Amino acid sequence: MDVCDQTSTPYTKLIKFRTHFMLGKCLWKMFRFADDDYDPRARASKPTIDAVLKEFLRAIETCPKPRDGRQEPIIEPHYKLVSIVYKAVFHYGALEPQSGADLLQKQQYSMNKGATVTISNAEDWKEFILNHLKILRGVDKQHWQHRMVSRVASILFDESQPDFAEAAAARTEFQSSVFTKTMQVVVWKPDAERPGRHCVYMERYVKQMMKLLWITNDKENMELLIKRVRKKPNEFFRFAQLWAECCTQYCRIIRRSFDIQTSMEELFRTVTPDDFEVLSERVNSWAANPTTSHPALTALHEAIELKKLNSNLMKSTIVDDLINDAYATVYVHIQKTSGPLPPPAIPQLDGESSAARSLGPMSLNNLVMDMNGTQISVPVTVASADSSSRRKYGISRREILKQAETLANRGIDSVRPSRPAPEAVVSRSHNGPPGRTKSGSADGTPRVQSERGGDDEAEGQGEDEAEDGDEVEDGDEQDTAERNDMADDADDESDLSDVEGMEDVDESTIFA
Repeated sequence: MDVCDQTSTPYTKLIKFRTHFMLGKCLWKMFRFADDDYDPRARASKPTIDAVLKEFLRAIETCPKPRDGRQEPIIEPHYKLVSIVYKAVFHYGALEPQSGADLLQKQQYSMNKGATVTISNAEDWKEFILNHLKILRGVDKQHWQHRMVSRVASILFDESQPDFAEAAAARTEFQSSVFTKTMQVVVWKPDAERPGRHCVYMERYVKQMMKLLWITNDKENMELLIKRVRKKPNEFFRFAQLWAECCTQYCRIIRRSFDIQTSMEELFRTVTPDDFEVLSERVNSWAANPTTSHPALTALHEAIELKKLNSNLMKSTIVDDLINDAYATVYVHIQKTSGPLPPPAIPQLDGESSAARSLGPMSLNNLVMDMNGTQISVPVTVASADSSSRRKYGISRREILKQAETLANRGIDSVRPSRPAPEAVVSRSHNGPPGRTKSGSADGTPRVQSERGGDDEAEGQGEDEAEDGDEVEDGDEQDTAERNDMADDADDESDLSDVEGMEDVDESTIFA
């Protein structure tokens, strides 16, 4: 230290300033966390609030002064003193409000040029601190001191007693300096700052802003905020946790804005696949109308966009829950407004009913006989028309998500055109695609025969056969005779042929 005194006095003052400033910060941390330490020696060595404030006062005294008007003054020790005095009075009760006000009024940047201020209650203390911070922010011409903005916002908004007016005022303070109108986070990063400290401030301010947007129900700015956070993952401390909190908060604000209840997808457990398919088609047709408007449909679109923005960065369980509940809300709306569902179809064989089949010529009653050849009466079993007991219930989560994504895309994409008529297909096949010759395709592959060309060849073959005349007729007669012979052979070779040696057996002794 003596060497520094002999070589450079400004350098010596800078060393003293940094030493007192860092010592004051260390003592303040010891003061805050000494009571929570398990070691009794650490609790016994807890510094007093006077010792903490003394180091910051000496840091202010040794702080280098600006050489000219173009150089900005160092405001950090002044702000730190104000912040610690406020916490010592308001949060820890280690200092009386009047004593804290008298101490701050003795400093360089005081209110009313150091005039005496009387503090009688907590509201007066908050107002005094806000005015003092306002003076310090006025000294900061370039608005680099983002921590003062955060301190003002935290004083205006009390998290233990959230209020809409206070939250709106704190949000305005943040948007005046730290956050832009498009929710871009602007935090000054000085050269002498510890590595990574900038990312800590970025994370802290985003969390504070999310709380304010939730209280004020500002969904538009919340959407802009999460988009800004997603684009810069390397500028936030513990980005994965921060992104999960952003998605969770955004899903909550979507649910509240559009009245999407939780666990709405439970209704799909009692829905059959047939009914789900019918109502899904109705939902898609309803959403295809450009004039269609419903809060749940809007929530579904925003949830799908959030899932795309997430891009598997975190587990999308929270987003999927929102998508399913939003689709279930739309599903219930269509179920109430549309007509009744058609009855379930009963599968029939050959178009005959079960009762008619049981009483037909091949029924069980006509085939079962007793030993004397009399028919035995067999009770008829008719399939019940109500097959609900055999129907499957429940729709999988994957199927619901698939239908929800289809519905969300239906509102963006236009309705697909209907398939062309067969005449148009034939016409295009006849003309052929451009660049294709009669002998083959442009790349040398064999030529594809069109439908029209196939008909022309068939007509040509018919004309050649008609010219032969007698030969065609003789061939037809020969083919007819061969088919009749084959039919006779098929009758002789039936699968129900008689057993060999049954010709000489008396029929009356078969059932004896």
